[in-house]
Parts: sequence; C-alpha cells; structure tokens
Amino acid sequence: MELIRKPKGTKDIIGEDAVKYIYISNVTQEMFENYGYKFAKTPIFEETDLFKRGIGEATDVVEKEMYTFKDKGDRSITLRPENTASMVRCYLENSIYAKEDVSRFYYNGSMFRYERPQAGRQREFNQIGVEVFGEKSPILDAEVIAMGYNLLTKLGITDLEVKINSVGSKGSRTIYREKLVEHFKSHLDDMCEDCKDRINRNPLRLLDCKVDGDKDFYKSAPSIIDYLFEDERKHYEEVKKYLTIFGVKFTEDPTLVRGLDYYSSTVFEIVTNKLGSQGTVLGGGRYDNLLKELGDKDIPAFGFAAGVERVMMLIGDNYPKDVPDVYIAWLGDDTIETAMKITETLRKNNIKVYVDYSSKGMKSHMKKADKLETKYCIILGEDELNKGIVLLKDFSTREQKEVKIEEIINHIK
Repeated sequence: MELIRKPKGTKDIIGEDAVKYIYISNVTQEMFENYGYKFAKTPIFEETDLFKRGIGEATDVVEKEMYTFKDKGDRSITLRPENTASMVRCYLENSIYAKEDVSRFYYNGSMFRYERPQAGRQREFNQIGVEVFGEKSPILDAEVIAMGYNLLTKLGITDLEVKINSVGSKGSRTIYREKLVEHFKSHLDDMCEDCKDRINRNPLRLLDCKVDGDKDFYKSAPSIIDYLFEDERKHYEEVKKYLTIFGVKFTEDPTLVRGLDYYSSTVFEIVTNKLGSQGTVLGGGRYDNLLKELGDKDIPAFGFAAGVERVMMLIGDNYPKDVPDVYIAWLGDDTIETAMKITETLRKNNIKVYVDYSSKGMKSHMKKADKLETKYCIILGEDELNKGIVLLKDFSTREQKEVKIEEIINHIK
C-alpha cells in the first residue's frame, strides 16, 4: 500500500523545528504582553468576500493565491491567506470599539497561499503578528516598528535592515497613480507581462516588480513622497523622528508599497540578506481605511506580521534546547516502583524528567543520558534502595554524590 504523504507546500514541524517554534512563540508572547497586547484567535477560514474586499481584488493574493472552495451550504469559503482582514472582522463583529478606545491584539497561526514552494515560502505557513485599533498617532507607528525590530533582535537575529515609506491616503495616491501611469506608459514595450497588466489595474505594484525593477526607467519613476499632502508628510516625518528616539536605524525606500491594497500612510519591512530573494522577515503598516471598507467605521489601525518559518531559518542553533533536567537510571526490577515515585515527585515540582520503562545496564543508561544532554542523572540500584538514597551525578562537573531520596529536590533546584 502506497504511503500517503503531506500535501505539496506543507511541512511537519517536529523535532528541533518544534522546539524552535515553541521558543519563538514564547518569546513573542512575553514581549507582546509586556507592550500591553492581548492574544486573539480567529477562524482558519472565512467568507471569501472578506478577503476580496479587505485585501483587494486586483492583488496577487486574491487573484492567484487563495484557497477558495464551496462548502456544503454552497457558501464560498477561503482559508485565510493573512490575518489582518480576519482581525478587523473580529474587532467589528464583536463591537470591541464600543468597549475600549484603543485595542491591542497579537496572534499566532497558520495562513494559506497557493504559491510555488521554496525555502522560506510554503503553501501553509505560520505567522505571528499584532494589530492596534483606535490610535492614529505617528508615535504608535514608530513604537510598533520598534517592537518588531526588538523582537527579532531578542531572538538573536542580526544583519537586519528596517525599510520605511509612506503610501499616503486615497487622495494623494490618486494623484500619484496618474503620474506613475504617465511615466510607465512610455516604457510599455520594455515591461514584463505582469506589469503591463498592473499599469491599469494596480499601478502601485509596478514599484514592486521583481523582473525589471533594476532597469533605469523603474529607478527614475516618480516618488510617492513628493505627492503626499501636508498632514501626511508631517505624519511621516514624526514617524521617522520617533524611530530615531526609539533607537531604530532605518532606510527610506520610496518603492516600498507592500502587496495588499488596504495599506495607507506608513508602511515598513524588516529585511535580511540571509534569505536570498525571500528577504522580508517582518512587515506591515497603517491601514486606516480598512475598517471603513469592511464595517463603515472610521477607526485607524496599524499592525505587522512575521513569517515564523523564516524566523526559524534565521535563528539557526541560537535557541534554548529542550533537554531534560534529570535522567533516572534505575537498575534491577526491585527499584522501578521507587524510581517512578521519584519521577512523579520531581515532575510535580516542575522538573523535567526522562525515565525509561524497560531495564537497562549502567552503560546503556549513561549513553542515553549523555545523548539527551541532561543536567543530572539519578542512579538508583538495589544497594541505594536499601539505604534510602540515590546517587546524583552532575553532568556538567561529572561529580557524583549520595543524596537521601526525600532530599533530592533540594539538590536539584
């Protein structure tokens, strides 16, 4: 019988990858909660219209990448390709705006996009992210960007570059789009097929071209910064000022537009050169118009998301290993009951214990304890049992001493 294998573009997170995943989750939870964020979990699938309206029908995500199907009630359902639209839906549907002025949420979960699988890019991938609703201050923009940068540095990731831009409002973007289209129309013959389509449907994505972006006529395209309204320019300048105050170095990138239509004003990415073409580790921005689009509420918002698999690739071996505190080596059938009692007592005191259930010789026990990189080994033979003691071996010093069974915890903690 042929073995059933996982679908293309998915990955089992097991072994050391699982240890990394838990470590990243724990570090992000601690940091986000220290900043006042609360955990939120949205459904893994939503009505398709949520993403069409929220992300934008002219985006690559909606046009090419969504996992969409009809359920048994003939409803169009989509596995979430990102979580911002879902978080906005959750915020609006639960009327959270009526309960508090500013809401801060973080999340951690699977997203789905039908893409060509490659290193750092899967069809099922995991994201951690934050969303803030109800605050329009540029200080918040800078604080959230700084939090994302601080998170990655706390995880031990180096060689990071923070890129920022402003994509303005609908009004300023309308003027800018006209100038952009005017510029690129004279170069149609030299543009890739995707960009020839984008010039009419989503001209801002021209700036994100991966095929021809190095050509001179792309580099000489008008900058959106030159078309910002006065209040938008002031907001952008304040963001830069507070990033400096928060100690975050940044690069201004006028071609940075992100891939989703809901962004307005500040956008940013944190990138590295260690992942090749998939260099973005964390990105996001302000999306003040999305809540109006989805729920007719004039409420500002800002957020970011990071790809967990990319973070896992970047931290390498720089994470705490999941090793037992204690290995229990019991010798002889008469000692197994006491060994299990000791195991239970240690675990009730939050001490991680590894114990085998079948009899082994001392050499096999020591080999296993070494392989597990345990901190201590408790040796319990018949002689020790008769004396009411164990031998406690410290693997860091290789020293060994006799300890009364009832005093084991005091010598380990």
